Amino acid sequence: MADTSQPTVFDYASPTTWRIRFARIPKVEWFCTNVNLPGISLGEALYPTPMLDTYLTGDKLTFETLEMTFLVDEELQNYRQLWDWMVGIGAPKNHNQFSAQLGEGSNPTSYSPTEKGTTPSEGGLYDEATLIIYNSKNIAKVQIKFKDIFPTNLSGLSYMQDATDVDYFRADASFRFLYYEFETST
Repeated sequence: MADTSQPTVFDYASPTTWRIRFARIPKVEWFCTNVNLPGISLGEALYPTPMLDTYLTGDKLTFETLEMTFLVDEELQNYRQLWDWMVGIGAPKNHNQFSAQLGEGSNPTSYSPTEKGTTPSEGGLYDEATLIIYNSKNIAKVQIKFKDIFPTNLSGLSYMQDATDVDYFRADASFRFLYYEFETST
C-alpha cells in the first residue's frame, strides 16, 4: 500500500501563471491583471452547556466575492462589455432592458426563482467563469469553475488633464456566484 502522506508535487504555486475566462465578457479576459480565489467559510454554532460553551460545525457555506482588476482598452470595449451586463440587469431606463438581458448570456432562457428545479444559470443574467491555474511549465493543471456568476460592482474611470505620466486605466470589478469547484487536469 502506498503512503498517501508523501507529497508528489514539490513545486510551489506561482501567483503569475493563471488566466480567467468568461463567456459573457471575452474582451476583459485578455486585459485582466489581477484576480483572487475567493475564500470560503462554513461558520459555527455556539452550543451552551452547564460547564463550557462549545462550538459545533456550521451548515451553510459563505463565499467571499471574486475580485478582478483589468486594463481598459482605449475604445473602452472591455469596460463596456461589463457595463452593459450590469445595466441590463439593473434596467435604469425601462423594463425592456431587463428583458433583453434575459436573452443574453451563455444559456438564454427565462428564470423564475419560484419555479421548482430551476437554477439561476437558466437565466441570461448569469454566466459561468473559469480560473485556469498553470504549473511551473505553463501547463494548465487546475481549473476553478464558478457557477452562476454575476457582477456586483464596476469601478469608475477618472480622466485628468494634469497627469505627468501615462498611467493606463485599470478597472476593478466584483462578482458574486453560487459556488465554485475544482477540476484537476492530468
